[in-house]
This record gives sequence, structure tokens and C-alpha cells, in this order.
Amino acid sequence: MKITKFTTQKKNQDRLNVFVEKDGREEFAFAIDLDVFIKYGLTKGMELEDDFVRDVLQAEEEQKAYKAAVNYLSYRMRAVSEVRDYLVKKEIDESAIKRVIERLIEQRYLNDAEFAKAYTQTKFNTSPSGPVKIKRELAQLQIAPDLIEDVIAAISHEDQLEKAGKFVNRKQMETNRRSATEVQQRIQQTLMQRGFSFDIISEAILTFWENEDEDVELSACLTQAEKLNRKFSGYAPYERKQRMKMQLRRKGFPYEVIERALERLAEQES
Repeated sequence: MKITKFTTQKKNQDRLNVFVEKDGREEFAFAIDLDVFIKYGLTKGMELEDDFVRDVLQAEEEQKAYKAAVNYLSYRMRAVSEVRDYLVKKEIDESAIKRVIERLIEQRYLNDAEFAKAYTQTKFNTSPSGPVKIKRELAQLQIAPDLIEDVIAAISHEDQLEKAGKFVNRKQMETNRRSATEVQQRIQQTLMQRGFSFDIISEAILTFWENEDEDVELSACLTQAEKLNRKFSGYAPYERKQRMKMQLRRKGFPYEVIERALERLAEQES
């Protein structure tokens, strides 16, 4: 078959429709990117062999995948695995995906080392995430283990301690309604979930936790005692008191504080 003409697509000036003469009639053959048109030197009147057309269409598939990937990368940095998954979802041929990935890496559009570094800095500075969680997320993005170790190691001990310490300071304000022990347990659980190590958490609590005002803890214990008093109101006085003591102890209040709170509660009810 022979090329009879080219037309520019109305919605995309970078794409051409190729028409050929076949069985004495002109018909649409295929559409290609302008870069593919130039690369293969297509001209009006050129005879097209099947093998040549196959090569052109393969190059067209690769160019489509390349442009889709570049557009995907225009929004933010991506890991190699993210771009590969994106192209797979677009049902791009595996061999074309491989060549596109290689091309993007060569052009430095893709660089897992730079991505891992930027991802770690952004996550640590703008989200609650700690090193352990970030490390896990990078592994899920198929970043090489040695690259992960390098970027995680760059998060200083001081920065981790400061970030965990700020959380300790914020949560300590909850001691106006919970025991110091319960609040510290909640801090430990939350920071572990966010990806901080036990050593960092322990040091942060030790460093940033301010000594409790006895009146604050007593007030918190009294608040809890009032709730429990209503909860166990159906029990006889002695049994109700024992149940309240047990619950308050589980919440982390010291024995002496519990006794004072119950005495204060009894005074209020008398």
C-alpha cells in the first residue's frame, strides 16, 4: 500500500492521520505522533511494507506511553514503580513500558534516589510520620533497600526527638481529664503507630514531659470518679467504691490520688 496524504488532527496538532491507497481506494490507515512521523521519514507516495508499518506502530505505542508518563510526572515526583504501575493500568505493552522507563531514567525524569530523598524530607516535615513508617512506605514503592537506608539515616536523632517531643507537649494537656500514666501510654501507642522507635519515644517523654501539678492530677481523677460514680450507681456504697477504685487504678491514677478524689467526691455528695 502507498501513502496518499497526511492530515493534522483537529484536537491535537501533534498527531497526524495517515491515509493510504488500498485496492484502488483511499482509506485511513493509522494515526501517529509527529515525532514518530519525523523519525521514520514518512512521505506522500511512500510504499509501506507490513514489517515497516509494524515498527512504526510499535514506536507510536511507545511514544504514547512516553507522553502519558511525562504528563503523570508533571504533577509531582514519582518512583519508578509508580510510573510502571500507571502505564500497566493503561494497558501499555510490557516491552514498550520497559523502553519508556529506560528513556525517562536516562533523561532524569525518573530517579529513585532523588525521589526517596524528597519523599522522606516531605513526609517527615509535613506529616506525623516517623522514620519507621516512612521506611515501610518506601519499601511499598519498591525503592531499593540501600537507598531507603541512606535516606532514613539522614533523619537526625535530634529532629526525631524534637518532633516526638512536640507531640508529648501537646498530649500532656490531656492530663486535666486523664491520669499521667494513661496519657503517656496513649502517647507511646500513637507515636509507635506513626513510625517512631521505642527509644525515641521513651527519650521524648523523659525529656519533654513536665512534672505534674498535683492539683491537676487530682482534678482529672475527680472527673473520672464522678463518671464512675454515675456508672456504678446501682451498686451498694461499699461495692461501688471498690469498683471505682479498681477502674481508677486501671486508668493509671496513684492510690493516694484516688483516695483523695473519693474523699472529695464524698464531701460533695454529703
